[in-house]
Amino acid sequence: MNTYNFPPYGVSSRMYSTTVVLERITHFQPIDYNGNNGTAIFLDTGVEVCTSMRSWDIEKLLNDHEG
Repeated sequence: MNTYNFPPYGVSSRMYSTTVVLERITHFQPIDYNGNNGTAIFLDTGVEVCTSMRSWDIEKLLNDHEG
């Protein structure tokens, strides 16, 4: 089981990183709400995690994890 702490999405300083088990990620997509870019990560549990990390960085993280 491998985990990663994804940085928070949004501009609030009260937000904390979210730890995700990488093997639980089913898919992800870029998001842009009010000029805040990031990625929505979808887990096999039905949970959606939003992060400020860009989708290509998540793709690289997952590909490096598998390789």
